[in-house]
Amino acid sequence: MERRSVQEKIKVIIAVSSGYHRLVLDDIISAEQDMGVKGQAAGADELLAALHSQQPDVVVLDNMLPDNRDFLVLKRIFSEKPTPVILLIAKEKLSLELVKQATELGVYAIVLKPGPAYYTNYRGIASEVISKVRAVRHTPHWDSKERLAQLQQELSFLPLIPAKRLKGAPETVIVIGASTGGTQALETIVKQLSPMLQAAVVIVVHLPKSFTESFAARLRELTKLKVEEGREGLLLKQGKIIVAPGGKDIVVVPVMGNKANLKVGFSTEPSDSFDQPSIDLLMQSVAESEVKQVIGVILTGMGKDGTKGAGHIQSRGGLVIAQDEETSLIFGMAKSAIDSGFTNQVLPLADIPHYLNRLSARQDVVSATGTAV
Repeated sequence: MERRSVQEKIKVIIAVSSGYHRLVLDDIISAEQDMGVKGQAAGADELLAALHSQQPDVVVLDNMLPDNRDFLVLKRIFSEKPTPVILLIAKEKLSLELVKQATELGVYAIVLKPGPAYYTNYRGIASEVISKVRAVRHTPHWDSKERLAQLQQELSFLPLIPAKRLKGAPETVIVIGASTGGTQALETIVKQLSPMLQAAVVIVVHLPKSFTESFAARLRELTKLKVEEGREGLLLKQGKIIVAPGGKDIVVVPVMGNKANLKVGFSTEPSDSFDQPSIDLLMQSVAESEVKQVIGVILTGMGKDGTKGAGHIQSRGGLVIAQDEETSLIFGMAKSAIDSGFTNQVLPLADIPHYLNRLSARQDVVSATGTAV
């Protein structure tokens, strides 16, 4: 492959969901004499079409692009139209494992986004974006292992956020998901949970928005544990039960970038499930945290919500419990998780709260099979 002449401009495509941020990046890049923006994209299909039509030299891609869950956009670029990628990513999302996977999928360089997730000051990192786009010109070929080593070396100089736990932050988070028949099942569980429960509990039940507040009030009558309806920024704490509000998808997010401390957030990403709140999304977000132990519970209900989430919990070494058929009003969600192989225990409803009490109390001595030893 011949090097392009120095007079030829570097052709760039910008793939960022925010129209405003696309315009800012376009302005930054277009101001350079040796590069030009050949297209913009807000999603994967638009980006792939631009790659085929414009034949760019590099893509500046936001890791938070809506279609990029599990690096799906990078995988499509790598398989359909291999093109060097400059990946824009929030510092709290960064890990050496992510860098390794991204590099293998054609990421040439990583630029850390400054500021909070919903307002990124791209002009503050303009020089870095420009220098890394320009560097692609001088690297017509590169070895992924060599790039990985270089990126790891860059990361080693970044200040790491200490994984200190805030006072009251739980070492165990229990996610309980339910649908049809779930309110009665949840009442049975909550009233049997220990008042000294050494865990935070987040409950997702498929209820309309107008019902979840009254359901949280009902649970407060059944337990000495603190029960609150979820709201933006509410901290997860040991001994607290959070009920996901209806009508939107609850997730957990790090506190000040520290994944050992979690608070309530809400996802704007489209869910595969027709149900809101989504059990899958919540379980995935908790599984991606750095709490010591994650336990998932899937109760009675129609459909398959919770199955993918259970898979995420098991992948990170967590435990998943499913309600058995005999005590389920609708044996749908639990059956789906069981059939997928993503459960450690299948228990009758009456046994689940006692099992949770034991697991949270003996979190240091729980075996990989999910049995307290």
